Amino acid sequence: MTTTSPLLVVEDAFVGRGAGVLLMPRITAADAPAAATFAVRLRAPDGSERQVSAALEVAHMRGPLPPYAMVRLPTLSVDDVPPGTEVWLASGA
Repeated sequence: MTTTSPLLVVEDAFVGRGAGVLLMPRITAADAPAAATFAVRLRAPDGSERQVSAALEVAHMRGPLPPYAMVRLPTLSVDDVPPGTEVWLASGA
């Protein structure tokens, strides 16, 4: 899957139930990778990059709105993902 734009640009990262951090904004199911876990490339506002594992937390599945999910980075902390960080699907994800 080749993309020309990031999966999301981090507005907020916070600790939720479970390991690591959850990222905002949420993404719709149409934007979400099919795999349960997948590799992402983080591009921080300072230009540094790194590849980490990510997972989806389904946050809404019923009602008139399309299903949406939140991206979880299970090995990182809030300080590792400042606002403005771009989250890209890694090559082959």
